[in-house]
Amino acid sequence: MADLEEGTTTVDGGCRTLAHRPRFPNVMPDVDEFLGRWNTPTAPRRPARLLRSADGNINTVGLPGIHEADDVDPEHPQWRAAIEDGVWPLVDALTTGAWRLATYDSCEGHAYRSGSLTPGRRRVGVLPRSPQEFARAAAALCRGVRAAAPAVPEPVRITLSTCDLTCGRSGRHHPVLDLGLEPAPGTSDDAYFAALGTATDVLVAALLAQRPAADQLCGCAATGGRQ
Repeated sequence: MADLEEGTTTVDGGCRTLAHRPRFPNVMPDVDEFLGRWNTPTAPRRPARLLRSADGNINTVGLPGIHEADDVDPEHPQWRAAIEDGVWPLVDALTTGAWRLATYDSCEGHAYRSGSLTPGRRRVGVLPRSPQEFARAAAALCRGVRAAAPAVPEPVRITLSTCDLTCGRSGRHHPVLDLGLEPAPGTSDDAYFAALGTATDVLVAALLAQRPAADQLCGCAATGGRQ
């Protein structure tokens, strides 16, 4: 598949789509508190600091690049305002309907005006609530990714990876899933960003056709492994 990055380091025995790709830093102040709010619609929620940079980044300081962003959930009154427009369809698909996952990070992708900044890529980070949800979500994401890959425009490839999210309060490591749309090898940034909207639409449609379920294998098993 030209539009799918297959994992060079497999995480689960049969899945060749999910790769281990550490992110540094990858820290949340209090993971348990965040998930507690996510699972409790009536919990109190603090106002989020939402400032937008000239390049479209939404964070606490209103600057381009990677900066702190306040953690929100679907019951937060600023939920929609906190999600960048380009990545919203992916976030919405994964947090509603049959999926109803918790997301801990997202970015629409940014072609920065400053040459000192590396262009940002479109991505969504999923924080599973349990090992069982991790397994179901990983398998369903794999199925969606493999279904979408043949129809994704050539300048874009889909990535599915896992790493640890560290809780700043406890130091505990939480396995997470990261779904990304990145430039295919040899692709210019202009070509990537021009194709990104279509690639997102294709991936969202494929995800909406899936659901996390304990009785369904990952997409690699359905297609016979590496293609």
